[in-house]
Amino acid sequence: MNNRNSLIALFPTLIISSLLGIFLACKPQDQPHPTNPSVILQLLADGVTDQAKPLQRAIDSCGAIGGGTLILPAGKYLISPIILRSRVTLQLESGATLLASTNAADYTNKLPNLINGDSLTDVSLKGQGTIDGNGAIWWQRFRDSGKTLSRPRLIYITRSTNLLIDGLTLINSPSFHLVPSQCRYVTIQNLTITAPPDSPNTDGIDPANCTHVLIQHCTIDNGDDNIAIKGGRSNGQIIQPCQDIQIRNCQFLHGHGLSIGSETSSGVTGVSVTNCTFTGTTNGIRIKSQSGLGGSIQSLSYKQITMTDVPNPLIIDLAYSLNSNNGYPNDIPSVSGLTIEQLTVTGAKNAGSLVGLTNSLLQNLTLSNLHINARTGLVLQNARNVAMNVYHIEVSSGPSVIAQNATGTGF
Repeated sequence: MNNRNSLIALFPTLIISSLLGIFLACKPQDQPHPTNPSVILQLLADGVTDQAKPLQRAIDSCGAIGGGTLILPAGKYLISPIILRSRVTLQLESGATLLASTNAADYTNKLPNLINGDSLTDVSLKGQGTIDGNGAIWWQRFRDSGKTLSRPRLIYITRSTNLLIDGLTLINSPSFHLVPSQCRYVTIQNLTITAPPDSPNTDGIDPANCTHVLIQHCTIDNGDDNIAIKGGRSNGQIIQPCQDIQIRNCQFLHGHGLSIGSETSSGVTGVSVTNCTFTGTTNGIRIKSQSGLGGSIQSLSYKQITMTDVPNPLIIDLAYSLNSNNGYPNDIPSVSGLTIEQLTVTGAKNAGSLVGLTNSLLQNLTLSNLHINARTGLVLQNARNVAMNVYHIEVSSGPSVIAQNATGTGF
């Protein structure tokens, strides 16, 4: 059977798409199951002509036959917003770039982000290619609007299960780069995420109200939170917390640090961070929330962390004031069960500031094997059951630990 007959036999729906302008050529199966084909897309790679429609037809057709892998070869492909489908893998080969449209009219209530997905199962974005948000014009529009303009996210996937993002380079998102929201079993690995240090709100990875998330071997260098773990309300309702989040072997460069919050009304629990480095980030380990959008933040573990030239290595701020969506006065943030161990910090402005509220004390903090070099000491305020042991905090001036309304041992 020749290649064309084979293609017709295996992929009749994709042939319909090819008649609409997409040429699809088979390549040998990457997966053993015959219902999961791999197909090379031949789109127009001039970086000028919008390829969203033919790409969307290919994604829809692949999903309609039960899924498979769509491979985008090297080239620059301009796209407006697209929607992912269940059991479809979009693979960007080395040298392939998806370039986001900057036409504001392309982004609608139905398609508010560049890559969208809702209620999906077994979906993947992977490869050695790049997704470029073309963000500079959006950042200027945002500034010109008085910082009120709503901007697209690069990738936003919600209410989905078994999500894999692997190997890609994500750059210059108009706002957040990657947001899985209310998803389960999420793996994000081997990513490079880059935006200028002064680019507004260009968070790297923001899992929101997700369960079972693994983030590993990622390098994030951007203009806002490198990672922000969120557990806020949805449409005004308390929903599932963000829980069982594992972060390991990651490198953080410019950015505002590895954050929890600020939205935590639904809770954040079971966060484990291991073997990560911070170089030149504004903050290191950061928990931020406030009354009106806060909830329970508990069971947090940070181990084998190295920070170099990070001004604020440790922050708990439960009076964070930069989020105005704080209309629930009974949503009071709380932090309990925090462990930080094997932490090495050099070149810090301060050793840390861990401050609870007078009506919501920090509870059960364990700090051990700390080696911190900073200008000023570690502030502990409004905290109970703090255990500090085997630590060396070297400061240029003042005491190494400043405790106010804080009880515990070792300080």
